[in-house]
Amino acid sequence: MLPARIGLRWVIVALTLSIVAPLGVLSAVSLERAWTRQRANIDRQNIATARAIAVAIDTDVETTTAALNVFATLHALDNPDLSAFDDLARRLIVRQPEWSSLVLADADNRVLAAFPDNDVDTRGTPAEGWARTAITTRREVVSNLFTHPDLGAYFVMIAVPVMRDGKSRLALGARVRSDSFSAILREQQTPPRDIVALVDSNYRMVARTAAENVYIGTQVTRAFSDIASKADEGNWEGVSREGEAYYASFSRSRRTGLTVALAIPRDEVDGPIRRALWLLAGVWVAILAIGAAVGLLFGQTVVRGMRSASRSAMALARGEKVEPLGSRIAELDDLSAGLRQAAVTLDARNRERDEASRLKDEFLMTVSHELRTPLTAIYGWSRMLSSGQLRPEQSGRALAAIERNAKALEQLVNDILDVSRVVAGKLRLDVQPVSVPDVVAGAVDAIRPAALAKHLAVSTTTSAHGEVIVSGDAGRLQQVAWNLLSNAVRFTPAGGRIDVEIGRAGDSITITVRDSGPGLDPEFLPHVFERFRQGGTGTTRAHGGLGLGLAIVRHLTELHGGTVSASNAANGTGAVFQVTLPARASARVERQVASPLLGRDPQRATARLDHVAVLVVDDDLNARELLVAVLDGAGAEVRAAASTEDALMILEGWTPDVLMSDIEMPGEDGYALMRRVRALSGLRGRIAAVALTAHARPEDRARALAAGFQWHLAKPIDPAELVAAIAALASHREDSVDSHV
Repeated sequence: MLPARIGLRWVIVALTLSIVAPLGVLSAVSLERAWTRQRANIDRQNIATARAIAVAIDTDVETTTAALNVFATLHALDNPDLSAFDDLARRLIVRQPEWSSLVLADADNRVLAAFPDNDVDTRGTPAEGWARTAITTRREVVSNLFTHPDLGAYFVMIAVPVMRDGKSRLALGARVRSDSFSAILREQQTPPRDIVALVDSNYRMVARTAAENVYIGTQVTRAFSDIASKADEGNWEGVSREGEAYYASFSRSRRTGLTVALAIPRDEVDGPIRRALWLLAGVWVAILAIGAAVGLLFGQTVVRGMRSASRSAMALARGEKVEPLGSRIAELDDLSAGLRQAAVTLDARNRERDEASRLKDEFLMTVSHELRTPLTAIYGWSRMLSSGQLRPEQSGRALAAIERNAKALEQLVNDILDVSRVVAGKLRLDVQPVSVPDVVAGAVDAIRPAALAKHLAVSTTTSAHGEVIVSGDAGRLQQVAWNLLSNAVRFTPAGGRIDVEIGRAGDSITITVRDSGPGLDPEFLPHVFERFRQGGTGTTRAHGGLGLGLAIVRHLTELHGGTVSASNAANGTGAVFQVTLPARASARVERQVASPLLGRDPQRATARLDHVAVLVVDDDLNARELLVAVLDGAGAEVRAAASTEDALMILEGWTPDVLMSDIEMPGEDGYALMRRVRALSGLRGRIAAVALTAHARPEDRARALAAGFQWHLAKPIDPAELVAAIAALASHREDSVDSHV
């Protein structure tokens, strides 16, 4: 089941949001991390502030202990003179308004003297033992908070030991009101909503900047006491006595044992970041909305262009007119332009296809005509010969007509095969130094009979000096010259002339063929070297042919690295074809001589096959009978087989000199036959073998030789050539047998 379809505009919106949303999340995460760092900074600052306030408290205590130490050195305290003590205390206490009493006590916490002397006994209070502690530790002491019911206030004792001769037996203490510490706390100028408190070692409130009358003397919160009991400094979050959430910090003085606590309302700390978060959230939502709107707008633009392109593509598929909308988006505009160009290209391709179809139909019609014409002559003359309807003097004419039309059919097939090899890129050249005049002379000799029949004058001139040599395949270059000359013979009217000129132009060799015919139609001239193109088409053609000759000329010339051109003569009569080939430096050139097997005239064939045994293997009855007749007429002993199995059965009781086999046969082909023959023992396994087949490609020849054949002959073949090949193989086999003997 296919998933639900999603519109492109929503994909673009989702893409936009997928870009914007992470930015908002990233901003929130960054802000949260910044806030965490800021909180850490605030906690450090709060501890530093609490530490500074603790220092201020220590400074005030030091001021008190300094005054007490001065008092403790007076002679009135040597063996305490109580009357002198009262007099001195009266004068000192006036200068210390925060003191409520001066007290002299011994190690048993007994009050020896006090001024004023009202309610100075601290026994039974949290400050009990202050004198003993100062005497035994020999250092100043700050007691815990205490109160006296008759006084209705809270106090702490600040005491110093009275040292005489290095010994401490008495303690001098000042009873200090707790509200004096509250005044010190308020002097630190903390923000109005911040709360600063001073706590003793019993975690009771000594002083407070807010609501001190309510909370002085009360225990601190459990959270504070728990954390303060574990460290001298720290932070915690809690709720104040007023019920407000706070961030709090504390610092304890190691000198006095008093702890300063600082509490800051959370909303003062969190408010800015909370407002920033809300602002960020609002901006983020606004950006999301704007991004979604922009995505929808942009998506609509893209969708409009895509729909237009889709409609245009469908119209293109139906062969209708394509009119895609333009777009300011470069890619969509390129797509629209591409569709328009595709429509133009497709229209051109359709025209080319129609033209190719027309050419194909014309080509098939032409092939049908060109095949049927010689077949008609062959069939007609052969039937008349077989039925005895010809007079004796007409028999020679009939045989000549059959041979001539058979050669025309062979040339027709060769042209088609050459074009097929060229198109497939399988045409190979046997490159060697070639003399151009020799090649042209061979082609002129080949067309001379046809030229004489039309009373055409053929002349050849060479304007180039020295040797005229190119690198190429002599046979293929002669094919180029022969096609051009044959074309000139065909289109030149009787009594005309054909001029062939060999020249040099710089580093190139030129072959120019001029005729005195009607020339080329200017409209047809650009297409003259295209396959299957002819100047005249239809049923009124003045000349035959498939329209392949000049296409073969162009392909072969280009394979040699050259060019070919066509034009009309300057005087308006005749066509001019010029082949230009790259010249080669002077080199010794072996004169190209036709192979005796390929160029022999059957009327002059003298080869005989007397005493030569030949086994013919071909599944086609007509071909088999023809081969048997040719070989028997040459004096050979011939046996025939229609298949591989028949041939092997014959070989069991008879050893021929030569085995001639077709390649394509039902069951097992000629390659399989050859492999089985070569596997036989004795002379039978060394029989000379000829492959006679319609598979005439170079790779077919190589495969046949690799399979064990000594010779590869292509159908159709001249009987004289066939006899000569068999004779050569038989002779070679006799020499080989003699050498083994």
